[in-house]
Amino acid sequence: MDITFDHLVHFTKNPKEAKTAFQLIGFHAINGGNHPSWGTYNCLNYFTGLRYIEWIGFMDFDKAKTSDNVLIQQIVADSSKGEGFSQLAFRTDDIDAAIAHIQAKGLKPIGPFSGSRKREDGKVLSWSMLFINDEQDDTCRYPFFIQWGEPEEVRANEMASLMQHSIGTPSLSYIGVNVSHLDKSLQKYCRLFDVPRQSVTESSDEFGTYSELPIGNIAIRLYETKSLTITIDSALINRPFLCGITGMLENKVVHIKNGIYHFST
Repeated sequence: MDITFDHLVHFTKNPKEAKTAFQLIGFHAINGGNHPSWGTYNCLNYFTGLRYIEWIGFMDFDKAKTSDNVLIQQIVADSSKGEGFSQLAFRTDDIDAAIAHIQAKGLKPIGPFSGSRKREDGKVLSWSMLFINDEQDDTCRYPFFIQWGEPEEVRANEMASLMQHSIGTPSLSYIGVNVSHLDKSLQKYCRLFDVPRQSVTESSDEFGTYSELPIGNIAIRLYETKSLTITIDSALINRPFLCGITGMLENKVVHIKNGIYHFST
C-alpha cells in the first residue's frame, strides 16, 4: 500500500485559540474552513511535504452527533472526555487500492466518505476518507486514509507559502501514541502497514520508553502507559498524545489544548 503521512487531528473546543498559540511561536497557522454537513470547522498548520496539524472543533454539535462519518463520530465521543489529539491520517492517490489492501488483511473498510470545505478565498476543496472497522478497544486506533481531489503537485505549488515559517524549517517528524497494551498495538500496526518487526526500534526520551515504527515517511512512537515518565490525561489512552516537530530554532515542550508539542532543533 503506497501511502504517506497526511495530518494529525487535534480536537479542541476552540481551534482558533490553538492557531493563535502556534502563531505566537512563529508559525504560519491559518483558518481552515467549515464542514457544514458535519457541524465542524478547523484551523491548520502546514509543514513540508504537505503534512499538517488540523485543530478541529464544533460549530453545530447537534449536527455532528448525527454524522455517519467515522472521524466525526470519534471526535464526538472524544469530546465527552476533553480536548486532545484524536486521529492520524495517511494520504493515498489510490483509495481503491487501499480498500483492497485492507480487505486482504481480513479487515473491514468503512467508506469512502466524501468531504469538502470552502476556503476563505472561496475555493472548494474536496477529498475522500476511508476508515477501518475497529473491534479492539484495548489497542491504539486504526488511522484513516485520505485521497485529495487534486494531484499532490498542484496542492504543493498552491500551498507552498503556507509551509514557510519564521522559526526555522520545521518538519512534523513523529507522533507519540499512548497505548495500554504495547504488543497488541505493535501487532496491529505492523500487520496493517507491512512493517517487519525487525524494523521496529526501541528507545527512550524525556516522555518514556517507546517502540518506533517507520510508516508513510513519518515515525510512529508507541509508548506503553506504564512506561511513561510524565503524567498525561487518562482520556488519552490508546490515542496520540505527543507531536514531534524538528527543525526549530530551540528545544522546548509546549502544552496546547491537552496536546504535547515537542519542538527540537
